[in-house]
Amino acid sequence: MSTLEERAQRLFSTKGKTALDPSLLAKSKPDKGLKSKQQERQKEIAGLEAQIYKLAEQVSEQRSATKDNVQRKQARGEGERGDSEESEAGDTSDEDDEKEAGSVLTHVGAHLDLSAFSSWEELASLGLDRLKSALMALGLKCGGTLEERAQRLFSTKGKTALDPSLLAKSKPDKGLKSKQQERQKEIAGLEAQIYKLAEQVSEQRSATKDNVQRKQARGEGERGDSEESEAGDTSDEDDEVPYNPKNLPLGWDGKPIPYWLYKLHGLNISYTCEICGNFVYKGPKAFQRHFAEWRHAHGMRCLGIPNTAHFANVTQIEDALALWEKLKAQKQEERWQPEQEEEFEDSLGNVVNRKTYEDLKRQGLL
Repeated sequence: MSTLEERAQRLFSTKGKTALDPSLLAKSKPDKGLKSKQQERQKEIAGLEAQIYKLAEQVSEQRSATKDNVQRKQARGEGERGDSEESEAGDTSDEDDEKEAGSVLTHVGAHLDLSAFSSWEELASLGLDRLKSALMALGLKCGGTLEERAQRLFSTKGKTALDPSLLAKSKPDKGLKSKQQERQKEIAGLEAQIYKLAEQVSEQRSATKDNVQRKQARGEGERGDSEESEAGDTSDEDDEVPYNPKNLPLGWDGKPIPYWLYKLHGLNISYTCEICGNFVYKGPKAFQRHFAEWRHAHGMRCLGIPNTAHFANVTQIEDALALWEKLKAQKQEERWQPEQEEEFEDSLGNVVNRKTYEDLKRQGLL
């Protein structure tokens, strides 16, 4: 801070000068708002890396345990399968191998950007495993509690030369077994897939978020235009003729029904009715139903035949007329004839029909 006189003298000293004194120029400062946003973003990325790291370790442990179990069962003989003691010993040794092998990140470590953290308490929120991985990547001691690890890692922020007391002691390389190395390669591939999947999901999530924000920022007129365009696209899709090479009937959605359903209902069988004007019916269900519909009833009325149950399944005009003549003859025979069926009784108590009674009466025999 400076007084009013100092500011006035500093401003007046620039009068008539083309080149300013460098000592009077203000020092440029970085944008604090942008820096804070970058730090928050880096914190989110660090937290996500910690979660993916834990997930990768869990998946690798489950996968290695399953693979070893399958290999152990395949390598067993009949005697070994029956021996429970040997199987328990084998399980114990496999568990020890898994603990020694661990994850690739456990042996190598993953670097962590400390510029996004302002205190060791923020580093402690990442968890023991992530701090251990970051310490191993720097070659530092990775033991101790959560607070000790966070303080040890935060003490290296902004330093090019590390404190020798913090460095981990070098151990002789005993060499991992070929089986453990193969397992670590598989786990490394799995971890790479998890990282790639996380990147793909983040892109989709950000794109969806931008799309929702863009729709919310639209006005009423723009929303109406978008709805009309979507309705136009839908109508164009509806106007399209569906692909139907087998000429199948259309369902409720305007699309051809499946071929198996077409065969199940017998729609591939055609029935022609001459009484209906040689109209073709598809399937037995439609054929049986048409006898009670208006088209068949109109055809029977034109032939002068009543549409009764006697003419069910009759489709030919000749057959219908022949059946109608036969029915009329049967009705004529069944009709009551008074000359032959009406009965009379004479004076002697004899019962005769009407014709015989009239003949005897005319002859005067009664």
